[in-house]
Amino acid sequence: MNLPGLITVHPDQTDELDALAAMVGTCFREEMWYATWLDVPNISEGRKLAITQAVIRADYAVTAPYGCVFTLDDRAGAVNAFLRSELPEGGWEPLEEESGRRMAASLTPQEAALLDPRAEAMEPLSDTNWPLAHAKADEDFIYFISVGVDPASRGTGAFRRLFTPFLDEADRRGLRCCLDCYTNRLESLYSHYGFRTVDRKSAPGFDLVERLMVREPRA
Repeated sequence: MNLPGLITVHPDQTDELDALAAMVGTCFREEMWYATWLDVPNISEGRKLAITQAVIRADYAVTAPYGCVFTLDDRAGAVNAFLRSELPEGGWEPLEEESGRRMAASLTPQEAALLDPRAEAMEPLSDTNWPLAHAKADEDFIYFISVGVDPASRGTGAFRRLFTPFLDEADRRGLRCCLDCYTNRLESLYSHYGFRTVDRKSAPGFDLVERLMVREPRA
């Protein structure tokens, strides 16, 4: 996707990808899936932040070759999102698996022993392939992997500048947009942009609900 107002970050721009992953990872340290996954003893707050940033960086590493990492020109925010038709054969699932392998390589054996079983137990809350169930076999759509705004730029309109180019593109091309979130606040925010919740998922032992949200294209 070539979107007005946004810069597509290429895979050879490693310093840029590192900086954006650090910024978005800082945002996602507050995100409820990560906060819940990392709610374990014996891992310092500094390492929890580093792990969250490593997850975002791993996603960037596997998606940047397909033009899926975007930032504002002032670097106030970044989005990792794909257009289904622009991914390689096999789609998002093998890329997600490769991202998971890259992230796992950043964990110590002790961290993996704590976090791997927890991630497995949270698997029902971690469905990122659900849009396929809401799409026809040949239907294109946009899926948001992550959206983050620099904490220093919150309240400045950065989120609107970052997010609306995707919605405008979806409307222009007649595409659905899909995302998932974990709090009432984010559900309300995305509802303001035309998304509706089509399903909710939970997992035994976790006080967390995954909201699956879809936005239909506007004429």
